[in-house]
Amino acid sequence: MSNAFAWFLATLITVPILAWYFFYIVTVKLTKNKQRSIRFAADCSCVLFMASVYFILLELSGQSFFWMILMLFFLIAFIFTVIHWKVAEDIYTGKLLRGIWRFNFIVFFSLYIVLSGFGLFLRIFKP
Repeated sequence: MSNAFAWFLATLITVPILAWYFFYIVTVKLTKNKQRSIRFAADCSCVLFMASVYFILLELSGQSFFWMILMLFFLIAFIFTVIHWKVAEDIYTGKLLRGIWRFNFIVFFSLYIVLSGFGLFLRIFKP
């Protein structure tokens, strides 16, 4: 049983787009609201995209970039907080955290696509 769970978790981290799609399909079937389902799927799969970027970088370079991923996450949070404070003149925690989390999804989804393409390119043309 634990072997099957490990295989399932490894698959979701390796290909987080499958997890995003799974969350999207389940939520659409339950709520019948596509926009809300897209947001919910992004919220749920953000951690998987972060883990996937970490492991792709580890595989491509042979060294850990965990601290850089954390720094990127907190830099985005800091910038969002400052912008939110300047625009709203007050900090609404729920709205701020949701914006930080969803922007991190966009950043790590983009990094996942770029790094996957780069890794594929390297493995095809590496002598």
